[in-house]
Amino acid sequence: MPDSLLHLSVADMRRNYAQAAPGARVALVSTQAAAFQRRAADLLCATRTYQPSGLTVRPGGLLEGVALAHKDAFQTGMHAPGRGRPLRDEAPGPMATALRRLQEHGALNLGALAMAEHACGATAENPHGAPLANPLDSAAAVGGSSSGCAVAVAAGLVPATLGTDTAGSVRMPAATCGLVGLKPTPGAIPADGVAALAPTLDTVGVMGRSALDAACVYAALLPTPTTASALPADMALIERELSRPRRWRLASTLATAGARADVAETMARFERGLPDPQRIGLRPAPDLDRLNRLAQIVLHAEAAATLAGSVRRDLASLAPATQAIALPGWAMPAVWYRHALSQIAPLRAAFLATCLADADLLLTPCLPQGVPDRAAVTTSSPDFDPRALGALHRHHAYLNYLGLPALVLPVGIDAQGRPVCVQAVGAPGSEALLLAFAHQYALPFSAILQR
Repeated sequence: MPDSLLHLSVADMRRNYAQAAPGARVALVSTQAAAFQRRAADLLCATRTYQPSGLTVRPGGLLEGVALAHKDAFQTGMHAPGRGRPLRDEAPGPMATALRRLQEHGALNLGALAMAEHACGATAENPHGAPLANPLDSAAAVGGSSSGCAVAVAAGLVPATLGTDTAGSVRMPAATCGLVGLKPTPGAIPADGVAALAPTLDTVGVMGRSALDAACVYAALLPTPTTASALPADMALIERELSRPRRWRLASTLATAGARADVAETMARFERGLPDPQRIGLRPAPDLDRLNRLAQIVLHAEAAATLAGSVRRDLASLAPATQAIALPGWAMPAVWYRHALSQIAPLRAAFLATCLADADLLLTPCLPQGVPDRAAVTTSSPDFDPRALGALHRHHAYLNYLGLPALVLPVGIDAQGRPVCVQAVGAPGSEALLLAFAHQYALPFSAILQR
């Protein structure tokens, strides 16, 4: 069963399916599913795989015949989400709207992908599952909590996937594996049927090997386009829209990021290589300490409520990262939480007025100290460095708090041969613009593999 069916783009998968004779399409799906099952078992990145007999393709959609797999946080209609815990019999609820929309566009769901327990964790560390290795560099970390998603996409098992992002959990793993990771505006992708952690911060996001792969999946998730920022439900039109020439107005905080020297030079080279943008220039870095502190208050308070049943029933079996996120909320004064919520709107308005004034997008660092070693961010390792772990989400969590869309894209390779990504931030509803920027300027994944 050829693994050549893996490593395909969304467009390639759809073309192969469309060009196959009707009688050969079942065999194509079966072969693709078998290849996914075999490679997922090798990589330990899936918690469930689905048999070909249960896979049906709805004709005529944007993603007809496209094989995907998603974070084990979604109701599939067949199984309740595992949420990074040992699997147990649990009555499933209705299929999550996001998965249903993909299915209606003809996509296949080949499996559920590994994640940090209850989405609590910035890395692939999970005491209930086998450790996941970064397909690009086995010594490098895989970000979390959508770690299985990043491994599956970077290893070529699927071209794109859905994850969840509460404090960077789509963008961090995308950055460590050289992928495009989109955190949309809250509510852009329906969250019903998705395991919650902190509803104010939770966002369903998309990860892909390319911006076009991510854009095709994102477009299938949307209702009928009604705004100028929406993407058309046609693959050729999506690519044309992403490729359309624009006079970009860019603001940047990259030069003030305090990045490691080789990462800073890679980001600077990327900025110099942008073809004649109408550069707005440097902007002051936002007050990350304050914003992230407020984001943490919301995270702890809402996680304590969301996970209350698990804390009462299973406290001793919960992973240390889950306890560290859920337990502080039980002791937190309610006035702190109310204050944090009350500050979201004014702080978002201030951010837009300063950092994005007269600019389409703001470029920010993603992992300014580079992709860390896996040992440095694994709490059970003798080489554990809490500063390295904290650096993973420092430039991500505040955007969940502000409710702004953001996208990470690879722009180069550091001195260790690991990907360097930057983060682009836009105003609410600017997902199509973010994807277009990544489509035009991201380093192709093939170049990352050839590093």
